[in-house]
Amino acid sequence: MNVEKRVNPVYRKRGNPDLVMNAYNNTLKQWKVPFDSIYVSTSFGSVHVLVSGKENAEPMVLLHGFGFSSTMWSENISALSDHYRVYAIDFPGDINRSVSAQSIKNKTDCALWFIEMMDRLHIDQAHVCGHSYGGFLTLVLASRVSERIRKIVIISPGAGLQPQSIRFFIRCLLAGMRPTTKRIQNLMDYMTGDGNIINQAIKNQFLVSMQNALPRTKLFVSYIKDNELEQITVPALLLIGDQDIQYDVERAIKRARETINGIEAIVVPHAGHGLPLEKSEIVNRFMLDFLGRKMNK
Repeated sequence: MNVEKRVNPVYRKRGNPDLVMNAYNNTLKQWKVPFDSIYVSTSFGSVHVLVSGKENAEPMVLLHGFGFSSTMWSENISALSDHYRVYAIDFPGDINRSVSAQSIKNKTDCALWFIEMMDRLHIDQAHVCGHSYGGFLTLVLASRVSERIRKIVIISPGAGLQPQSIRFFIRCLLAGMRPTTKRIQNLMDYMTGDGNIINQAIKNQFLVSMQNALPRTKLFVSYIKDNELEQITVPALLLIGDQDIQYDVERAIKRARETINGIEAIVVPHAGHGLPLEKSEIVNRFMLDFLGRKMNK
């Protein structure tokens, strides 16, 4: 039996795991580089990781958005793995190949999980990059285990810098409670910047995943207090699309600059919440430039 089928707490009562895994695999076919599919044993479960890039290259950890999986980086992986040993994580409790043994319930659990995972992968320090929910996790990790992190890239972080709007929250809640095809597609269109196109395989994976399963993560995105953000001492890059619908973008940028020492914050024009999917070439360029730069002590 496949690892991802041993325990299926994320699946709905009539959900079909095969449909979800088929959609996952179809998106994975979009990856244009070789990869290894491995499992890492932690106290919180068996974590699935997609690994690409040269073995001796600097390590980079990628954390995906809520309701997605590591396959969401298909538009970015080729550029990133040319320069880094990339570990794209399936966050346990979300709809992917990881299998939860116990929930990551709070920020302390998240930090412990990350340390265990890094130890199992024999990584001392890595760059950490996250989108949306993954961006929130990146902020959490950088504020708690900075000794294991080189630099961070935070892309459209969920709620950490500003509370999410009621409208955004309600639309996401309704899509989770009643995941009709129309409602899920409308949600994806709502989150995408005007005129931008998302890879169809990724869109289909999200649709199939939400109709057959529901993320069971217990650590929800939330407003991160000033004193926590001030603990972030690693070099940081923040990217947010000017059409992001979560919150007021300028307020999020302003607060990041006020609380995170030395952060580089960029508003990407003509882009919505799905920034790394909508503007992959621009995002890749910003990331590689920032991560490749030597920083002043």
